[in-house]
Amino acid sequence: MSLVHLANLCAHLKNCNNVRVATTSIPYTRMHLQTVLGLHKQGFISGIKRGSLNGPDVEPTEVTPDNISSRRLWIDLKYRNNRSVIRDIQLISKPGKRVNLSQEDVKALASGLPVRKITPLQPAEAIFIKADNEIYEVHEAAQRNLSGQALFRVK
Repeated sequence: MSLVHLANLCAHLKNCNNVRVATTSIPYTRMHLQTVLGLHKQGFISGIKRGSLNGPDVEPTEVTPDNISSRRLWIDLKYRNNRSVIRDIQLISKPGKRVNLSQEDVKALASGLPVRKITPLQPAEAIFIKADNEIYEVHEAAQRNLSGQALFRVK
């Protein structure tokens, strides 16, 4: 997984929220799919659809090596009272400085304690962690006793 692609995703979502775009698309990759599924599960986005460069699919199309370059994930951004639900999204691990957390660090972060330079979670915030090639929210990672790399924080 490339943190550069994750940084591009975070910047793209931030830019879309700044101009109040209702629907946007991102390249279809496993990392992007796991990331937006996590955001959807936490309530930061309202919907995810598979599609092509032209828009979401009307009927499901299988992703194959021949069409992978044209496949996109279409994301419905969530707004409440004409304000974006995602106020801020920022990387914790950067391409030049990865932040790895032990099981104890993950549990401390999930319980509201600061860990290293990561400030504690506030209400309506989520931190996502990569463990075992999957992306988990910090509370889910703490319940599963996982350690891993802190990826990004969303408010």
